[in-house]
Amino acid sequence: MSQELSAPPSFLKPHKRIYELDGLRALAAINLVLFHFTHVYSVKFGYSTPLGFEWPYGAYGTEMFFILSGFVNSMSLLRRGKPVDFVAARMIRIMPVFFMMILANLWIMQYAPLNSQPVTTGQFAANMTLLPRVLGYECLDPVMWTLQIEMMFYFTLVTMFRFGALRRYFVGWGSLLVLSYFVCPTLDGVAAENQSTTWFAAATALRRLMLLDFVPLFAIGFLLYMIKTDVGKKWHNLVGIVLAAFVFHSIDHGKHNPAATALIVGLVAASAYGIVPLLRIRPLVFISTISYAIYLCHNNLGCVLIRRFDSIGYPPVVCFLLTIVFSVCVAVLVTNWIEGPITKLLRTGWERYRRKESSASVQPAVE
Repeated sequence: MSQELSAPPSFLKPHKRIYELDGLRALAAINLVLFHFTHVYSVKFGYSTPLGFEWPYGAYGTEMFFILSGFVNSMSLLRRGKPVDFVAARMIRIMPVFFMMILANLWIMQYAPLNSQPVTTGQFAANMTLLPRVLGYECLDPVMWTLQIEMMFYFTLVTMFRFGALRRYFVGWGSLLVLSYFVCPTLDGVAAENQSTTWFAAATALRRLMLLDFVPLFAIGFLLYMIKTDVGKKWHNLVGIVLAAFVFHSIDHGKHNPAATALIVGLVAASAYGIVPLLRIRPLVFISTISYAIYLCHNNLGCVLIRRFDSIGYPPVVCFLLTIVFSVCVAVLVTNWIEGPITKLLRTGWERYRRKESSASVQPAVE
C-alpha cells in the first residue's frame, strides 16, 4: 500500500492532554514493579519462605508500553515537525536521571544479592552509551533493556521522518515489518550453530539496531495515531494494525497471547479517544508523573531491600510491601528534587538557544 501522510490540521490544532494515556503508563509501571518484586525476584533469588503469590505478566506491560510509545512519540514528532526539537526533548527528559542511576547502581550492586559478579569497566562504559546490548554487554539494571529499545525507536522514527518514510508510511513501516517477519526467525533458527561467528554477531547487532523484534508494536502505536488524527483510510490503518500484530506473534515464539494483544490495542485506542474515565483517577495520574523514576529506581534497589528485610526476619509479604513503599518514596524524591528541576533548567536553556538561532537566521544581511 502507498498511503501518503501529509500533516493535516488535526496534527497542529491545540489539544488537551489525554490523561487516559497517562493512566495506561501508570498501569505499565505498576505491572513492572509487581512482576519484578514477585515473579522475577522469586525465580532469581528467592524469598526465605514462599511469598504466596506471583505476578508473571511483565511481558504485557512492556508490550503496552511500546505500543503507547509508538503512539505518543509519533504524535510528538509530527506535531513538532522538527526532529532536532523532538530528539532534544527526549534526551533532556531521559539522560540526566539515567546517568545518575547508572552511577548509583555501581554502589547498589555491591550488596547482596547483586554482588555475585563485579561490574567491569567495559560494561560500565557500554551502559553509559545507553546501548549496552548492541555493544555485547548486559545492562547494569536488567530492566533498562527497554530504555535501549526506546532510544533506538527515536532514531528509527527520526530517520523515517527525514527520508519521507512517514509520508508514505505503509511503505516505511511495511518494509520494516517484512524484515522482521523474515530476518528474526531466520537468525533464531541458525543461532545454535552460529552463535560464536562474526557474521552472526554482526547480523544480531543490526537486528537490534533496526528494532526488528519490536517494530510491529511501534507500528501499531503509529497506526493508532493515524486513526486518531484521521490520516488515511481508516480500514487501511486497521488492516495495517492486524498485519503488524500478525508479524509480532509470528516472531515472538509464543511469549504473548494474541488475545492479550488485542485487548491492549483496544485499550490504547479507547484511551486515545478519552473514553476510559477510570484511567483518569488521581492515583494513576500521580503514578504516571513518577513512572520514569519508578522504572529506573525500583529493580536493583528493590532487590537489595527485599534481601535485607528478608534477612532481618520479616515475613515475605512485609518485605514486598515495605520495598514498594520505599521505591515509591524514592521515585517521588527523584522526580521532584532531581528530574523536575534538571528537566526545567535544560528545557529553558534549549528553548533560549533555539530562539537565538531562529532570530539569527532571519536577521537581514548588513549592506
